[in-house]
Amino acid sequence: MDCAKGRAVADLYDELMVEILSRVPVKDLRRCTCVCKSWRNLITDPLNRKKLPQTLEGFFHGVVEGPLSYGQFTSLSGSGERVPPVDPSFSFITAMLPGVEHMVLLDSCNGLLLFGCIREDKFGYIVTNPATEELMTVPTSSGCCPPPPLVRGERYAHTFLMFNPAVSSHFHLVQIWEDNAVKEVETVHSYSSETKAWSDRSTKWGRGEEGGEWKLWGESVIGFMCGWALVDGLLHFLVFDLQKQENVIIAVDGEGKTCRIIGWHGKDVEAIVFIGQSQDHLHCIGVNVQLDLRFTRMSIWVLEDYDTQAWILKHNVSSLQFFELLSHPIRDFDIMAIHPDHNSFILVQHWNQKLVSYNMDTQELRGLCNLEKGYVVITPYIPCFLESSVLATKH
Repeated sequence: MDCAKGRAVADLYDELMVEILSRVPVKDLRRCTCVCKSWRNLITDPLNRKKLPQTLEGFFHGVVEGPLSYGQFTSLSGSGERVPPVDPSFSFITAMLPGVEHMVLLDSCNGLLLFGCIREDKFGYIVTNPATEELMTVPTSSGCCPPPPLVRGERYAHTFLMFNPAVSSHFHLVQIWEDNAVKEVETVHSYSSETKAWSDRSTKWGRGEEGGEWKLWGESVIGFMCGWALVDGLLHFLVFDLQKQENVIIAVDGEGKTCRIIGWHGKDVEAIVFIGQSQDHLHCIGVNVQLDLRFTRMSIWVLEDYDTQAWILKHNVSSLQFFELLSHPIRDFDIMAIHPDHNSFILVQHWNQKLVSYNMDTQELRGLCNLEKGYVVITPYIPCFLESSVLATKH
């Protein structure tokens, strides 16, 4: 009897500890494994995995020539035999929405995925959590789903997904239309899952009431395949001013209002090729190139202070680590992600179609997988096993 009572007390203690640990950030959760053996056992127990905070699991990818921009999953562990954490074909979406077709995977954020129905205006956007198989359809702001930047045309839209389950169960979409001919922003819309409505910010942006220096830049383009970051509740993305020939990072809130304009003041870096969030800080990766646009040096910077806009050098990649990269122009590779919790980043080498990761601590380059010919969309994925009060399990 005493043994049974003691076991019940121990089980209750374990349940309470898992509940407490589930609210601890991933970076602090790793430190908790060093506190004591019982904590380590709780954290590493596979049965508790879904209850604890997650980190970057891997990448969804597909081919542009086929009907899907997804369908495959590569684990960050690099093990090709590992079972994907979710069904990469997302068959539950077509089961819940029988009329949906021609979905394009546009974005991901903290466990949620954003799809656009490019050739079907019945559903517009689909926001889903593949780990819980919940979803929500979102009507478009203009009657039809806008083409993403990968579908080149006179006009296209960047649609960003903003979601932080530690703050709210609601999500936001920020949609920015660009005119490819005049190289400037045309319209800005935002969507809130709480109000279930789009807001048009275009008029105020156009008058300069929002955006500050935005209208003073003239010709500018938003960086496609240059990443973005959700830091301190703000969406950060990269803009290149074609007249001044310089990079600027723009931070907007969930309503599409410009809140910060973060400058990049030289730092002996010729171009920023990627921005992302790691360990709660904004990071950027810069490169130096030769006249033939061949890569000579790569450096990783972290924004330590928003007020002073002080960028601190975090790591330099020498020619020894990226020897093969040195013989290729910068257009032959793209950064895919900065790890949110570790000192590493992932890139794709277009010349040999390889997805590789680079560890800044060990200075090692490791292959993850060989991509199929014709790949175009590579989307990072962080699982979220929390059931949502916003998304539905059936349409």
